[in-house]
Parts: sequence; structure tokens; C-alpha cells
Amino acid sequence: MFSLSMNCLIFLTVICVIYYCVYKYKPEYIEQRYHYYFGGFVTIYLFIIYMFTYENEFLYKMFKNIYDTSRQPLYTFNAKDSNAELYNSLNPNQDIKSMLCQKQGNRCAQCQNYIMNQDINYYKLKYVVPLQQGGQNNVNNLGVVCPNCMF
Repeated sequence: MFSLSMNCLIFLTVICVIYYCVYKYKPEYIEQRYHYYFGGFVTIYLFIIYMFTYENEFLYKMFKNIYDTSRQPLYTFNAKDSNAELYNSLNPNQDIKSMLCQKQGNRCAQCQNYIMNQDINYYKLKYVVPLQQGGQNNVNNLGVVCPNCMF
């Protein structure tokens, strides 16, 4: 008995033979763009056969993930914090401006102007002692400065 992938390849061969026969005996029915469509169909069909034949575990995990996600409510009580640990582990410095701003007393590191929390995104990070002058490349050498002091 043939395997599923062999049956799929036989089916694809039959489709290709039919396409060839139609193109050979009735070429007026097939425009140039249909060659591209058929080539795309064959490529996608072969890709799907490959995925179902050799990447079963990957497809199982992907479809299981889609199924589990679709069963979970869109808004849950812990949705905000559900992936917080993973996000924080992947982005340890996501809130570095706020941390430095609090460390500086909510003041610009150069001109000492007050920094409001809602404007923190407009402020820039700048080395207190530039790297070219021997400053260290770490958080202790960074400061939050206003856009006017950046240059």
C-alpha cells in the first residue's frame, strides 16, 4: 500500500500531465499568466507535502498552539502579566529611561530641567563620560537628557 506522500505525488503527477496535455493540444485556452498560477500551485503543494511528511512535530506544535490560543479568552484577568516574566527576561532594559530618570531625581543630566513622566519618550540617553574619552559602557555611565542637550 502506498503512503500518503506517495499518493500526493501521484496526484500531482496526474495534474501535471493533464495540464501538459491541455497546453499541448489546446494552447489557446491557457494564457501566460496561468503558467505562473500553475507553478505557484505546484510549489505550494510540494511545500505542504514536505511539511506533512517530514515536519510532523513542528506542524503538530503549531496547530496545537493555534488551537490552544483560540480556546483562551481574549481578555483575562491576568492578561497584562501573563507573559511579563518572559518579556522582562528577553528585554531587561525596556524601562531604562524611567529608572535613570528616577535616579537623577526627574531632572535632565546636563541642564537640570524637570522631566515629566509623560514626556520621557522624547528624552534621549547619553553617556555622562563619552566612550571616546574613556567612559565605561554600562548603565552607571548613562544619563537621560532633554532633546536640547542631546547635541
